[in-house]
Amino acid sequence: MKYFSIPSDFKKETIDAYEKLGRRYNDSRVIETYGNITLGNHFESGRTTSLLPPVDWNHLKEYVEYSRQKGIDFSYTMNGSHMHNQEFTRKGIVEIMNFLAKLSGAGVRSITAALPSLMEILRFSGYDMRIKASVICQVTTPNKAAFYKKMGIDRIVVDESVNRDFSTLERIRQAFGDKIEIIVNSICHKDCTYRMFHYNQIAGDSLETSDETSVNYYNHRCLLRRYELPANILKLTWVRPEDIKYYTRIGVRYFKLQGRHTIMKGDPVRAVECYFKESHQGDLLELLDLFAPTTHFRTTLDNQRLDGFIKPFYEKENFCKNHCANCGYCEDFAGKCIDQEKNHEIFHRAEDFYSQYDQFKKILESVNAGSIKSKSKKTLTADFNID
Repeated sequence: MKYFSIPSDFKKETIDAYEKLGRRYNDSRVIETYGNITLGNHFESGRTTSLLPPVDWNHLKEYVEYSRQKGIDFSYTMNGSHMHNQEFTRKGIVEIMNFLAKLSGAGVRSITAALPSLMEILRFSGYDMRIKASVICQVTTPNKAAFYKKMGIDRIVVDESVNRDFSTLERIRQAFGDKIEIIVNSICHKDCTYRMFHYNQIAGDSLETSDETSVNYYNHRCLLRRYELPANILKLTWVRPEDIKYYTRIGVRYFKLQGRHTIMKGDPVRAVECYFKESHQGDLLELLDLFAPTTHFRTTLDNQRLDGFIKPFYEKENFCKNHCANCGYCEDFAGKCIDQEKNHEIFHRAEDFYSQYDQFKKILESVNAGSIKSKSKKTLTADFNID
């Protein structure tokens, strides 16, 4: 049996559609959706608030109750990578406890968390809530998995960077148990340099968005890197529906679709069914975005042309050495399934566009062009407190 966790659009009709899919496919189930309120929320999560559906306490309670009637659980996301240290103060802990009381009253019985400190508070609270370790916990080894098992965590979402390291995934499952979960539609770069800093930015913008400068900084740079070379698209950490079988063979039964930021415009039911039936005809990148493109700068990745791509990762231990300069596998495969010329055209158009509208660079340029430009080095040193 395959179990799926899906971003919530907080619509009852979507829950009905998941229930129908569960009746149609004997070996797959949507067991939960996940998300958080945006109106009256006081605690950070893993998504920028301006991109999420508007949800208040009454809507949450009604949705959770309806979902549970249909046999689908709900996991509330308190998975920010930081909480501005409020969890280490008496006042902050009291506020968290009061918030948990409201969640419990709304019928929530599962929390997705990233901070070990918050997990301790959750366990201490006494509320009947299972804890799911977010992907932001960056579980990449059996030792990390064992740590969360010892904490009494119910389920862990494994870091996307090990999605294609089957031997590591199997050892993580052995260390934690069968409740390990992988994100199948990730579009993150493997071993992304920005990853932890991006999580921190999102946490900062998950209550009240500061401005577009912070929201777009990592998103735009990640997109440019994605299309800089055709092979980079193959180096993202996605899992095709057709390749789910490799994961079930090593004991992975829990799968997660991300996309809380695209859920309102996308078609999550269609995406879920592709993974249920382990087949998709068309552009893989559309599926990864839940059929709601997040940018106009897009190439096409014919899913059927990717047949066999993942096979050596599964069959040969340590096939990927994480040293692309000494390999070339993804580059060779990209030549078979990606229009190289079109990809280069898209990259240059995106580069021109994002360079023109890069708010962060504009701030830097305005600082350089401002009054301090004419100041002496001595004055600059005093202004910027340079040692």
